[in-house]
Amino acid sequence: MRRKFVWVLIAALIADAVYVAANFPALYERVRMDRMFPALSRYVFEPTPDLVLVGSSMTFRLYEGYFRTPVRNLALSGGSPLTGLAIVASYEKLPRTILVETNIIARPLDDVLVARFGRNDGEPFKWFWPTRALISRVFFWIKYRPEAVDVATPLQSAAEDHDIAASVSEVAPEYAGDLHDAEMIRNIETLKDLVHRLERRGCRIVLFEMPFRPPLNASHFAVLARTLTRSAFPDRRWIDIGASERELRWVDASHLDERSALIVARELDRAITAP
Repeated sequence: MRRKFVWVLIAALIADAVYVAANFPALYERVRMDRMFPALSRYVFEPTPDLVLVGSSMTFRLYEGYFRTPVRNLALSGGSPLTGLAIVASYEKLPRTILVETNIIARPLDDVLVARFGRNDGEPFKWFWPTRALISRVFFWIKYRPEAVDVATPLQSAAEDHDIAASVSEVAPEYAGDLHDAEMIRNIETLKDLVHRLERRGCRIVLFEMPFRPPLNASHFAVLARTLTRSAFPDRRWIDIGASERELRWVDASHLDERSALIVARELDRAITAP
């Protein structure tokens, strides 16, 4: 009887190994996506946070350690706030508050990321979830291990200028043109639908605009995004970032340096926790 049990166990292990080997490409792809988007992967496997950020790479650089309030930053480099909102909206449990960056609304919702990281009851390989969760957590702690962020030193230091003239000149023609107008008008309707759906389920939505580097803040692209979002949500709560141009510095045409990102994160933090 004991020998029979051993042979059955060996046969089962061999069958499992063959099954895993046959499906290895699909399983590896899931792990690869988790590694490419660690914040989205954490959202799948960890408890739902109370506060979430969604947006583009402009918000992606507001690292979670910059905030006094625990926050999960789901902003996507090269992405859209629509994607983060759709992923959050797919789950039964929602954060209490979502901060939505409104600068980059020309990019559409990424259906692939929503399918990979949103709730999907029909997703194959459910048995692989514990392994994925373990790999995701180990990868995060190895590559993005949260450590105490030194916020005092950058905030106390003087602002440092960066030579970004070439970067600004490169994007200025695109920002001045109307190439993205149709996409922005179309995407604002998607944004309105997602915000209304989340609010009906009890989630508080707070909108904000990241500071654009002058003179891009007065460009057609920036003004249209501002006009569309303010018109679409005139009665929603907005956070107006009060940091002046004299306080902030950019490392390129779009992205704040560390000191400036800290200033903006702390302003968002104060605004969201104000009574």
